[in-house]
Amino acid sequence: MVENVVFFDDNEGTTDAVLTHQTLIDTQEKLGALLDLMPTGLIIHQMQGVLFANQQALHLFEKDHLAMVGKHILDYAPDDAREKWSEMFMSTFMRDEPVRFPELTLKRSDGSLSHIQVSAGRLPWEGTSVIQIMLEDVTELKQQAKELEKLTFNDVLTGAFNRRYFIQHASESVAYALDEAKPFSLLIFDVDWFKKVNDTYGHQAGDEALKTISAVWQRNTRQNEFDNRKNDSTLARIGGEEFAIYLPNVDQDGATAIAERIRSAIAENTVIFKDLRFKITASFGATSLKHGDESLDDLIRRADLALYKAKENGRNRVEFE
Repeated sequence: MVENVVFFDDNEGTTDAVLTHQTLIDTQEKLGALLDLMPTGLIIHQMQGVLFANQQALHLFEKDHLAMVGKHILDYAPDDAREKWSEMFMSTFMRDEPVRFPELTLKRSDGSLSHIQVSAGRLPWEGTSVIQIMLEDVTELKQQAKELEKLTFNDVLTGAFNRRYFIQHASESVAYALDEAKPFSLLIFDVDWFKKVNDTYGHQAGDEALKTISAVWQRNTRQNEFDNRKNDSTLARIGGEEFAIYLPNVDQDGATAIAERIRSAIAENTVIFKDLRFKITASFGATSLKHGDESLDDLIRRADLALYKAKENGRNRVEFE
């Protein structure tokens, strides 16, 4: 005997299922909207590629969502660090603690650079093995740090390094030269009759004259193989009209040649300030590391003596001590 089977339409259960499904969809949409409001870039990444990227991440990479999904973070890794990035990426899927990646530098469409701090960690995601990658734009912070360093170590008027920078870095350079038995030279020079320049043309014109020292130094050192851009940075303003140049790996002959070249360039240069046109000269004292020297102070003392000798012997000249 076959029993009659009665089927009931569970309209209430079907309605609940539909509502639950719609609630999940609404929750995901709300979650996506919430993640898009984050100021930090967020990427959900599986082994093969990107599953999700919020608006800040899309902004940092200058991509839309369709272009970003399926892309791989390693596509953006620096060429010289791609192997390290790959190892760290794989390890993130197996570690409980977050992984901090090397800083990422992105070139934007306008030619500017963005500096991004990257960290990643494992994330439960609907049964799929994924990691979340956090992207923090530190470009502004790096620029602020750079400006602070500039204020700390640079002379505001001339753009040259200041006395603090000179003492710190020249002392380190001398210590290295002493330890490694390397040559090292020092030039100290100042503008001749600078008070007369101020009295004749005014202090603003005098300031302009000091500014030209940096410009002359830059123009007359870049093209020389022993005066590369790294050595350009060794010009420092250490007093009112007094400057110093420290020269690692440069001996007496090299230092004298550099001093003569800079002295001549300063004398030939015309200072232009508003309607004024005038010239200045500078006297140089030069010295090189000698046997028995123990610190930068020994070189400064001799360079000062040489500078005094240059002034006594007529100015606009180089003397070596």
